[in-house]
Amino acid sequence: MNAEQEEKAKKANNPQHSITKDEIKQYVKEYVQAAKNSIAAGADGVEIHSANGYLLNQFLDPHSNNRTDEYGGSIENRARFTLEVVDAVVDAIGPEKVGLRLSPYGVFNSMSGGAETGIVAQYAYVLGELERRAKAGKRLAFVHLVEPRVTNPFLTEGEGEYNGGSNEFAYSIWKGPIIRAGNFALHPEVVREEVKDPRTLIGYGRFFISNPDLVDRLEKGLPLNKYDRDTFYKMSAEGYIDYPTYEEALKLGWDKN
Repeated sequence: MNAEQEEKAKKANNPQHSITKDEIKQYVKEYVQAAKNSIAAGADGVEIHSANGYLLNQFLDPHSNNRTDEYGGSIENRARFTLEVVDAVVDAIGPEKVGLRLSPYGVFNSMSGGAETGIVAQYAYVLGELERRAKAGKRLAFVHLVEPRVTNPFLTEGEGEYNGGSNEFAYSIWKGPIIRAGNFALHPEVVREEVKDPRTLIGYGRFFISNPDLVDRLEKGLPLNKYDRDTFYKMSAEGYIDYPTYEEALKLGWDKN
């Protein structure tokens, strides 16, 4: 948070402060309750979001974590909050219903990404701890990794710069399923190569909205419907359930390629 944002927070009578240990304990409880609520509502499982610069990611990243207590300073301490949430949620609903999302190279929300020399060591430690728990009978359903070439989710495909880095290191540490997400829709040849590893799943977001038959299109090398970002946050069906399949588009003469 910069000085201008801090000043705005003060004027709004909401001065910012470092999260306290008691607040951390409370947040862990809230993650657990949210997971229980999701399962009670009929969800198959939950994904703990420790990526994209949100709260748990802020603790993992040395760029944002300047704490000097047991939640900061070392690789082990920076991982503590995320692992406490994982352990608590697993104990509540079972490891087979829990996944964890990570973005080692992300810069969204002011994370350090590839600019931090120790970032691989940080995430290698987290993955190692997950694997250690797995060997003790608590293997998560999956680990979800954001690809390094997708540093900012508000950029469209082809924008931004690739600053190096690879998520391949995860395979030698974590032995369970890995979901990889980011910029794969435009590169089906890369997808075919990646999924040769039976543990690899590919995650899609925006192009799955605009292409209800995305899997079929990728398998057959068919052109993709472009998505309309302006409709992403509308409280209506427009932009969510009105995109045609490839066959429907041909019949309608519909062109959004």
